[in-house]
Amino acid sequence: MTTMKKAVLAAALVASLVLSACGANGGGALQAGQGIAKQITIAAVNDQSGPYGYAGVSASKGARLAIEQITEQNYLGDDVRIELQQSDPAGEIERAVSDVTKAIADNSVSAILGPTLGQQAAAVASIVNQRTVPTVFTQSGSPGVVTGDYTFRATAPMETYYTAGDKWLADNGFDRVSLIYNGTLPTYAALVKDVIEPDQRKYGFSIDQTVEVQSTTQDFTSQAQRIAAAAPKAVTMLLTAPQSVTFMKQLRQTGYAGQVLGSTNQSAGMIAPAGAAAEGLVYPVDFSAAMDTPESKAFVDAFTAKYGQAPDPYAAEGFDAMWWIARGIKTSNDSSREGIRDGLAKVAAQGFTGAMGALTFDGNDMRVPGVVVRWRDGKENLLE
Repeated sequence: MTTMKKAVLAAALVASLVLSACGANGGGALQAGQGIAKQITIAAVNDQSGPYGYAGVSASKGARLAIEQITEQNYLGDDVRIELQQSDPAGEIERAVSDVTKAIADNSVSAILGPTLGQQAAAVASIVNQRTVPTVFTQSGSPGVVTGDYTFRATAPMETYYTAGDKWLADNGFDRVSLIYNGTLPTYAALVKDVIEPDQRKYGFSIDQTVEVQSTTQDFTSQAQRIAAAAPKAVTMLLTAPQSVTFMKQLRQTGYAGQVLGSTNQSAGMIAPAGAAAEGLVYPVDFSAAMDTPESKAFVDAFTAKYGQAPDPYAAEGFDAMWWIARGIKTSNDSSREGIRDGLAKVAAQGFTGAMGALTFDGNDMRVPGVVVRWRDGKENLLE
């Protein structure tokens, strides 16, 4: 059974629990039209542990920083407080569905900050739409996530900005490429089919070999040797953060010294454990701490002061997601579930500037300018 089929099955198995746990309508600390409550609860259902926990941990850190700023600025009014109610599905689809079910049944919860893992998000999307609870996802690049009026995504799909990396390869003469990717992740599988393969024709480079691995793959010795033997001008690497560290080390150990193009999973120091093997790695991202817009700089400074380290893209996404929710509440002057849904849609129609730059939307789905960076001397450097 495929991972996506498991996600759909999990949603179906738990849907009956949602129907029995919830009343026919409503939810939220206030009903629609009653204004902004003094206490607003947002349920964060994203991995805090497990193989993808790093994305959820950072997203929640960014959200908490946003909440602090919203409170300090009295953005929603005097004495209005937002509480982030955290859970941890720990990489499991069924647990994500169960945690969302509990949040829906809790009438004090006005909105949900949804899972970062695409399979989890796809499993809960139909449920939150059915039960009319506004849910803002971060990451979750799979199809079937932004599917109705109550589902929103505060991460631009990677395919909307990854093409800048392919263009960079072509512009710099890397016309013969080997590709290694994690086929377990729907985001990467779709990226290969819908972006990288068409970009070959668009930008005039070729992929001479494609190597598919799984999320369980931890040793890349044979794959690295195979790629190095083909002597490509560049390697495109679409792997998780831990996998990319191991692959880069093992690729360099083969003697391959060519260019490697990665993805946002290597950003914000996640590739640092690879040491010298990562030097010169290039990757397109939706956010980098090296970005120089005033809003990006202010976010980086505030995050670093609070947590003692620079933010990664997941943190920027969580930060902008929470500010999107706050802007939605202020726009509609209504912190009920219906009010937040209406406000989020209105803000999306106008766009706003956040940590990731000038944010626009395709319906309820965020778009960002994106940047291409190079990892050098232990930090990211913007490339033109």
